[in-house]
Amino acid sequence: MRGLRTISVTCLSLLLAIGIASARDNPHGKTLLTATVSPSTTPTPANEETHIVRQGETLFRIALRYNISVSDLAAANGITNPALIYAGQTLRIPGQVDPTATATRTSAAPTSTPNATATPVPPPTTSYTVQHGDTLLKIASRFETTVNALLRLNRISNPNLIFVGQQLQIPASTGIPAGTSLPATVVPTSVSDQENVESTEAVVASPITRGYGFAFGIEAFMLGNDSSTLTSQASAMGMQWVKQEVAWSALEPVKGELDFSQLDAVIDALNEAGINILLTVRSAPRWAFTPITLPDGTLNPEAGPPDNAADFEAFMTALVSRYAGRVQAYEIWNEPNLRREWNSATHPLGASSYIDLLRTGYTAVKANDAAAVVLSAGLAPTGYFDASNAQNDRLFLQELYELGLAEISDAIGAHPLGWSNPPDAFCCAQPVGVEGYYQDSSFYFRETLQAYRDIVVTAGDSSTPIWVTKFGWGTSQDTYEPSPTNIYVSWTTLGEQAIYNTRAFELGRQFGYIGPMFLYNLNGCGIQSLLEEVCFYGMFDLNGQERPSFAAIRDLITPPIALPEISPTPGS
Repeated sequence: MRGLRTISVTCLSLLLAIGIASARDNPHGKTLLTATVSPSTTPTPANEETHIVRQGETLFRIALRYNISVSDLAAANGITNPALIYAGQTLRIPGQVDPTATATRTSAAPTSTPNATATPVPPPTTSYTVQHGDTLLKIASRFETTVNALLRLNRISNPNLIFVGQQLQIPASTGIPAGTSLPATVVPTSVSDQENVESTEAVVASPITRGYGFAFGIEAFMLGNDSSTLTSQASAMGMQWVKQEVAWSALEPVKGELDFSQLDAVIDALNEAGINILLTVRSAPRWAFTPITLPDGTLNPEAGPPDNAADFEAFMTALVSRYAGRVQAYEIWNEPNLRREWNSATHPLGASSYIDLLRTGYTAVKANDAAAVVLSAGLAPTGYFDASNAQNDRLFLQELYELGLAEISDAIGAHPLGWSNPPDAFCCAQPVGVEGYYQDSSFYFRETLQAYRDIVVTAGDSSTPIWVTKFGWGTSQDTYEPSPTNIYVSWTTLGEQAIYNTRAFELGRQFGYIGPMFLYNLNGCGIQSLLEEVCFYGMFDLNGQERPSFAAIRDLITPPIALPEISPTPGS
């Protein structure tokens, strides 16, 4: 089986390579590059190999080729934003190199250095202890150096993660004494720093201490489907968590008449496999809420919250008491900053309405299973603000904190979707092949998480993790033509879907403040749904065959062990 597993990995690598090549050769291809970055002038040690970036390559794929991590490759080349590499750039490859892979590499010609016989003396440095409120940009400005210099000198791969008390080495040139106060406005000291202001201005992070740490998870549509098969598929990917949406309206269509039979089968299957469970509760039954009346006199058919807190408390009490000790976490509602999830004539769309529902849910969960984690709802990332239809998620989260969010949540839910923008990208340079949905920071995976973390830390809640309860990249390459609403999935190939999904997991694991991450989704192409999007994001195609993303994530979580080749016996 190990041999077959190794063969499958090789095939996957070929598939991903083909996906990248097709991305280069067709109008929808994308690369993580920019022509505004200056090449590194750092001399390459004699024992390190170099690689010239080719059109269509990403830092993630180059790191994979040389069997090193993205963070090590970025640190070796002073790269603070992995999205910013360009064709023709020469990269240093740190560490030992697999000699069997040299045939597939493009290396720079050796530089002639006939007089370079002496070992260079490292420049003198001084030390600095990170203080509360520091960022790398502020420290670089204080000591008249650059962020890139600090990253290289201290081997920091993520400029957002420095911590109070950390000892940094500072180039000892014309530095300002450490006690000197900062100016009111910090001016970047170089063009490269200017490009990375946004990524280096994060508030100093404290380690998260509440709930669960980082873990791999996936959303599955298990209710009414084959729970045993879906559980086996999630286990085969290596998933430690599964998210299941629970529509209150489906479990209690008539007040007081609860039917848990289908949910029981899901909980039993996942418990038997040792997989942790997140239940996302949403959608009140029609007897429990009053929807908005449309201009023609009919009722808006969208989902909504309950009119009365007592009805929700009763439902949550029944749900949590039934699965106490068997369900590890509850997310209270889904995207309540959108009218389609918060269609209510009695509770207007807004943070003040949602916080009351969250408080009711939190109290009911803790009263019946004190060990269970309670999450605030993942918000829909949107820069749009309309009091009646959609509200900016950043502003919504800030207001929740002002209303007491920290006291009634164990973790913060987040939906950092990327549309068709690569996970490392920042707003708002148009990626190659992406024709829209790049003009606002809400369209970017990494930028949404960074914005949320800044809000959490600023609110004094830095020990609370962010749970990514929905993320992923969709593709229509092997399905059908998307509607205009979902046109962005036509700009992402199957190979890119595999790369972006795995890279997002890698980033979440590196950030240090992320709890479990739930990929959207496992089996969207195998269900009947009113939502067109579910199939584009699934791990299986319309014929039930694994997409490249399935194997890529499986091998990220549980890397295969390559068996040594056995030489044939002479004469055989």
